[in-house]
Amino acid sequence: MLTRISKPHLVDLLRIADRNKWLTPRIRYASVRSKPELIHDLKSHFKIVMEDQRLLFRPRRARNLPRLEYDLETKSYIVDGSAVDIPKLSREKVVFRISRVPVTLVF
Repeated sequence: MLTRISKPHLVDLLRIADRNKWLTPRIRYASVRSKPELIHDLKSHFKIVMEDQRLLFRPRRARNLPRLEYDLETKSYIVDGSAVDIPKLSREKVVFRISRVPVTLVF
């Protein structure tokens, strides 16, 4: 079933999962890894269920993960019921800004 998702879309999902710390241990998503390797690692974290034209990612261990789905017709991810452009999100640059105001830390 996961073979119907393109490798770039799988890598984008893993980037977002890594950024949000959804999966422990992390899944390496380097471009040198093959698609079957990525699918094998995803299957160790999720039970994949086909429902209509959607793949549902059900976590194997209880965690505070959003509900993840992949729509095979539109080739898009659905997170907690709303369509999300994961390829675009995964490639966003991290926002970094230096603030020059006094800060007080309380321990």
